[in-house]
Amino acid sequence: MKDRHRKLLELLDTHGARLHALLVKLTRREDVVGDLMQELVIRLCQSNGLEKARDPFAYAYRAATNLAFEWRRKQRIGAESLDHNITVTDESTTPLSAAIEEEELARVLDATSRLNDLARDAVIMRYIEQASYEEIAGRLGKKPQHIRSVVSKALAQLRTSMVRGRHSEIEQG
Repeated sequence: MKDRHRKLLELLDTHGARLHALLVKLTRREDVVGDLMQELVIRLCQSNGLEKARDPFAYAYRAATNLAFEWRRKQRIGAESLDHNITVTDESTTPLSAAIEEEELARVLDATSRLNDLARDAVIMRYIEQASYEEIAGRLGKKPQHIRSVVSKALAQLRTSMVRGRHSEIEQG
């Protein structure tokens, strides 16, 4: 048991900041990330998967990603628009354009949550973390060509999902 905790602490020392940043990017809510990090540590501590994982960081990364999308699903189900935290980062950005950008990002993340695990992880690593195909392939144990294909197909799915979402909004509105 002590060995498991030591490994977890080493993982958090080495990659805790990256996991925290990932949760911030996926939830778009800095105020809930502390709770999600605590939940992540609890899950990793209680899981045997971390010990069995070939790459402990990849395992923790997947757990963090799943946790963020679970949180997003609960937010969407519980209250359609709790995510009103609009941060204006550029002086030339108006509150309206920031709100539109935030809403579009939320829609993209919701559509991303419907991808399979491999596609979701690859898209997040590529477009949120800005990782190269080679780095993603190494972390996921795949070939770069396979990751390129997965990302390409995932983007096509996202485009289709986003277009469908816009059409249904127009019909309802």
